[in-house]
Amino acid sequence: KELYNKNSKRFAIPIQKHTSNVKFITKPGTYENIDGLITSKEYDVILTIKVADCVPIYIHDLKKDFYGLLHSGWKGTKNNIIKNALSIFFNKLGSKPENIKIYIGPHIKECCYEIDWDVAKYFSFVKRDKIKNKWMLNLEKEITKDALGCGIYKQNISSCNICTFESLDCESFRRDKSNAKRMLGIIG
Repeated sequence: KELYNKNSKRFAIPIQKHTSNVKFITKPGTYENIDGLITSKEYDVILTIKVADCVPIYIHDLKKDFYGLLHSGWKGTKNNIIKNALSIFFNKLGSKPENIKIYIGPHIKECCYEIDWDVAKYFSFVKRDKIKNKWMLNLEKEITKDALGCGIYKQNISSCNICTFESLDCESFRRDKSNAKRMLGIIG
């Protein structure tokens, strides 16, 4: 709360719709139908996203000081949100893959992310749970595969080991349904 009160005029807030839409911005404010924002340190903007099982992805070009924040659920992952963001870094901003660091924040892990075949059919990293008659999705591996495919170095990708479904310190829509709140991802 203190961070928000002190810096509220610096926040960029996407109105997330589970898309793969990513935008480069130069000023704070709200951005409709966007699930990823990118900016530069020179604009002094704090990027935010809300999550409650979906994957927060933090991206930073260490050399040029561009940074981004993505909200990646199964729809955003399926529709290549990480590739869309990296395309902006490489093609519009001139970033080099070796200078990009990616951090995958707390999200629902494969141990708890049950899906049906209508979703599972889109992904490489799914396991069949015959007892539950469900598929278990690993979004972290999907996102990592996509980032590696864009040329990001494996050693430049790191991930949090917290499963939002299992950790009561985290918000989880799958666990708490309509009682779930949201966690705020911030970079800036």
